[in-house]
Amino acid sequence: MAERRIVVNSIVSAPVLRQSPGMRLTLRFALLGLLGACAPLSVYYKPGVEVTRLQTDTTTCQVSAARDVPPNTQIRQAPPVFYPGRSYCDGAGNCWHGNPYWVEGSVYTVDVNAGLRKRVTDQCMDAKGYAPVRIPLCPIGVTPPPGRTTRMPALTPNSCAVRNRDGSFQIVEVR
Repeated sequence: MAERRIVVNSIVSAPVLRQSPGMRLTLRFALLGLLGACAPLSVYYKPGVEVTRLQTDTTTCQVSAARDVPPNTQIRQAPPVFYPGRSYCDGAGNCWHGNPYWVEGSVYTVDVNAGLRKRVTDQCMDAKGYAPVRIPLCPIGVTPPPGRTTRMPALTPNSCAVRNRDGSFQIVEVR
């Protein structure tokens, strides 16, 4: 009777190990969101330019790159994964095995032109005098004045960024 209970538990717990592709995608986005909140601010930079001008130039270059290098979305499938089943042994040395099973690979899409389109955007922004930069986030406890950066300041080794809740940012000098 005890052996049956263990075997039934292994059958019942197997679907818990299998996550639907939608659940895996949701978990990936949640993890990326958490990591994105900690990542440095990545922007195109040109000292003294207004942020609205930066946004306009970025959009212009992205639209041009999308026109020159359109998306090429392809459907792909990850390989299936085989789970051999667990082995169970009691104190008397009697062993039995749970059922092995396969989990089918998730189906996903990939834009194979995304990297090239990013390079074309970078070239366009470079032609306009911008350079891609990564500005570290400010340490905890740094409180910037209210508002947002409206003109790109000169960057120094003490520059850091604060992300605002509305998606804007502030570049400040930490002393």
